[in-house]
Amino acid sequence: MITIDQPAMTLNSKVTPPIARYQMWNSWDIDGTHTIAHIVAWVATVARGAPGGKLKNLVIQCHGSPGYIYLGTGSFNRTNVSTMNSWAGLIEKIWVVACRPAYIDPTCGPTGFCASDGNLLISEMARAAQCYVVASTETQWNIAKTYPFGKIPSYEGLVLSYGPQGNVTWSHRYPSGWQGE
Repeated sequence: MITIDQPAMTLNSKVTPPIARYQMWNSWDIDGTHTIAHIVAWVATVARGAPGGKLKNLVIQCHGSPGYIYLGTGSFNRTNVSTMNSWAGLIEKIWVVACRPAYIDPTCGPTGFCASDGNLLISEMARAAQCYVVASTETQWNIAKTYPFGKIPSYEGLVLSYGPQGNVTWSHRYPSGWQGE
């Protein structure tokens, strides 16, 4: 288990079948009616109202795929991740608990646009939000239950942390229960 410093906010995707649910200083269960614009605006509002006027951590718990974080009515991807610039100065670290959002797609190459390249998505997210972003390159295996307050399960496989300049600041390989990754 990973302990998340408070004040923290969690965005729990409410999908069927259900996935894990985390509890933080502010916990928001997001169903399929919330737009990306509304999610971004509400996170900024909650962060401004947190003790000290910002969040130490934001946890995003949802489904993902290389270059996509599925939440509400759509997904965060390279076409809209710049909207997170309204979070600059309001969040110290974002933890993305989703399958493969930071996966580095070997078919994208060093030049050209590749929407499914998770490395570029998470790098751009860190630059837009001007904070650290932690995300996995591999499939996550979390039990569909409510976790204790301030806790998230350990990640599966390779996890990368990106700094506010979009650079990888550290990596760690956790054990993985998935085959072929």
